[in-house]
Amino acid sequence: MARLSRQYVKLCDVRDFDDPEVTRVLRDILPEREPDLHRERKVWEFAMLALFLEDAGRLADETEVLAVGAGDERMAFWLANRVGRVVASDVYGEGLFADREAEASMLTDPASHAPFPYREERLEVIRADGRRLPFEDASFDVVYSLSSIEHFGLPEDIAAAAAEMGRVLRPGGHALVATDCFVRRDPLNAAPVDFAVRLASLGRRRRRAGPRRRAMLGEIFTGRELERLIVRPSGLRLLQPLDVTVSPETWDNLTVLHTDGSTDPATGEKYPHILLRADRSVFTSAVLALEKPGAVSTRV
Repeated sequence: MARLSRQYVKLCDVRDFDDPEVTRVLRDILPEREPDLHRERKVWEFAMLALFLEDAGRLADETEVLAVGAGDERMAFWLANRVGRVVASDVYGEGLFADREAEASMLTDPASHAPFPYREERLEVIRADGRRLPFEDASFDVVYSLSSIEHFGLPEDIAAAAAEMGRVLRPGGHALVATDCFVRRDPLNAAPVDFAVRLASLGRRRRRAGPRRRAMLGEIFTGRELERLIVRPSGLRLLQPLDVTVSPETWDNLTVLHTDGSTDPATGEKYPHILLRADRSVFTSAVLALEKPGAVSTRV
């Protein structure tokens, strides 16, 4: 593929919002917001996906895209205006997000979830488990998943979902996965420590912890876990080394995430909303941009 115009395989950094290309696509994706003011890690994921697909030459009518764990996020609608086919897949009406981002009404009336007009004939919405996708091998030019794979279950479930994304991608196709990654992980948040606390307290503390699973932070990855659980099982090639650094400015509004879901930003202001501290560790969004080895498809 052509040389990439920026680093995509990285952690979210507040400085990324200084890039005029990032603000350009965010004004298009979220016209109701001012990107210079609303610097947030989740919308950063939208920008990284849009810019990566633009760089890869995938914003074209011949492109077929699969979104895994799509919920009702706006990128599926945005892409329907720019590619030939988008399939949004999720366990709609089931699971933890059934009454939020993955309502069953997405299956019957996706237009009611759309944040702006879109080419309705280009978007298909299906109920599908990301660990067992109902598609033939090499069915899509692009596969992406934003802030979803961390919710798929145990490490083996995450690896299975990554393998499925690789399986349904055509040779030469591209994938982008955004998920949560530690910027700084306190050793006391490691899985064996949490599991030991659980055993010592006879299960009264850190009940979700297991020998390979952290408790409160069980859905956040280290850089090594991203490689082991997503990149390697997918069979795809990471297009750049993972950059796990963040600028000093990114720390200025470190936001404490409490166990009840409430937040406490250091400055008292909601934005920038980039780094979160849970328990003793700090995390943010990370993006992995990948390519499937092999010749680019020449399908008609």
